[in-house]
Amino acid sequence: MSAPTSPVASHLSGTGAGAGPLGGVRTTVKELIAVAGVELTANTTVELPASAIAAELESPIVTRLRAAGASIESTSTTHELAWGITSWTGGRRVANPVVDGRVAGGSSGGAAALVAQGAADLGVGTDTAGSIRIPAGWCDLVGWKPTVDLVPTEHVLPLAPGFDTVGFLARDVDLLDRVADLLDVGDVEARPVRIAELRLDGAVRDRRLDRPISDSLDVLRRAGHEVVAPLVGPPAEATLRSFATLQLDASLRAHRDVLGTWPEQRARYGAAIRQRLTAAERLDEAEVAMARQARDELASTLAGWFDRVDALVLPTTGCEPPTQDRPDEVEVDGSWHDLRSVVLPHTVLANLTGAPAVSVPARVEGAPSGVQVLVPAGADRRALRLAADLMAAT
Repeated sequence: MSAPTSPVASHLSGTGAGAGPLGGVRTTVKELIAVAGVELTANTTVELPASAIAAELESPIVTRLRAAGASIESTSTTHELAWGITSWTGGRRVANPVVDGRVAGGSSGGAAALVAQGAADLGVGTDTAGSIRIPAGWCDLVGWKPTVDLVPTEHVLPLAPGFDTVGFLARDVDLLDRVADLLDVGDVEARPVRIAELRLDGAVRDRRLDRPISDSLDVLRRAGHEVVAPLVGPPAEATLRSFATLQLDASLRAHRDVLGTWPEQRARYGAAIRQRLTAAERLDEAEVAMARQARDELASTLAGWFDRVDALVLPTTGCEPPTQDRPDEVEVDGSWHDLRSVVLPHTVLANLTGAPAVSVPARVEGAPSGVQVLVPAGADRRALRLAADLMAAT
């Protein structure tokens, strides 16, 4: 591996380091989560309201980590306003520290890169559509997207309220278990669990991931869990369409009604976000209602699966990280595809339903990717336990 490229970060003085369950854990915080003494920038030229970015604000999770002894050492680069999955945007960009010429993933790409290169032990980020798990997969890390609302989102710059989830990145599961202890997540289950592979209907997926998925299931079987027949569905295209509609609607409300920056500052937004918010303005209530119904049907389907199994295993992204010269496209099995259409069907199941998921490293012929474990809402410790079983074998 060549020398990693450092992401842009605002370095602090290690505030809060001390005795406690996380004593000395070097922590980086995504630059849209408030840290006392730092004015948020969110990697944008949009002039955000002081009520959202003032330096005297601090998110409860940062305060809690600090009180547990964690050393808050930096704030780290996000894709502009957290609305992207590459962290390769018009502002500051984050190179992949694991493989040359690739993106780190996003939107918590700066945190992932700092942890991957050993400059931090713990990354605190957000996951609205996969923004913890995607950079985890592409930077050889463990990424935990908790049950929605497990971690308060107070003093976290909103992207799509209702989907935004504060989560964590680390090089091993043990540290995430210690964070789970801090958050009073339930005890580890002693019993073996039933696990099935989830094959998304119609999703684009690099066939080279078949081996890591198969190997993961074998590892879990050897760890004493029961692996049952694969489950198929839901339709990837319909899932992504319903999520995109609901996210557009929620994001428009956040930027127009909460932050008050849209449409007055239209020209200050990056082109991609400007186009999305413009599209959101064209949504009618019937479209949003249909998307809500599709989400409810998906939640019902997922609940039915979890009546039969305790956990689902599927790829984190379905592909390796894209190159820096074509960051919004990816080649899969010889054909080029829009990156979001490949990646997001794998990640947004957790966001649409509020379920927790943990991504662990996997490899596609040398390039970093990931395998994720998806469990019912509230079963975060189960997902972490299965992730630990997978990591123990690698």
